[in-house]
Amino acid sequence: MKSSLTLTERELEEWEEAYAAVESYLQALRIRNRLLIAEKVQKILNRAQERVAKEAGLKPRTAAMEETLGEIAMWTQSVLGEPLEKGRMAARGRLALWLADMSGKWQGVFLMPEPWPGEFIKAMRSSYFVAGPGLAELKMVPHPLELSMLGEGAALWYEAMDRRPIVRKIFAALLISLLFSALWFLLF
Repeated sequence: MKSSLTLTERELEEWEEAYAAVESYLQALRIRNRLLIAEKVQKILNRAQERVAKEAGLKPRTAAMEETLGEIAMWTQSVLGEPLEKGRMAARGRLALWLADMSGKWQGVFLMPEPWPGEFIKAMRSSYFVAGPGLAELKMVPHPLELSMLGEGAALWYEAMDRRPIVRKIFAALLISLLFSALWFLLF
């Protein structure tokens, strides 16, 4: 990373935002060791700075978060021995980290290269498969439809019209005459 003495005030603010974003993301993954977080953030920001220097218009925060997500996804994919969907660590991968107790027992191996402890790999793989969608047979019991007073009255009225065709015909004639009356007043 370029020396902080050669950065403008605006660039310093942008890199500070990038640092805060990466740090917050790692903390959201429940990594609590501040030394480990600082080390990982520094490595990620170094790679992000290289990208920002090569790609015009790329913001430090964007580059830093892309590097963070990419590194975590690649590491998770290596640990699981399973390709991640579109090369991203989706919710299922984050849930696997949580279920494997990454924040408790395994912070020291987070984003570290191989070899990983066998117990850790086993915990990650088993939690990743548990985190996936499971199919369960559900039984739905039909319940009677509960209507409000207005709904009950409408249902009773509809049943009455069903039993007495003459009431239905009178209602239909009344409705048609109201429609013609409304048209007559609107048009003439």
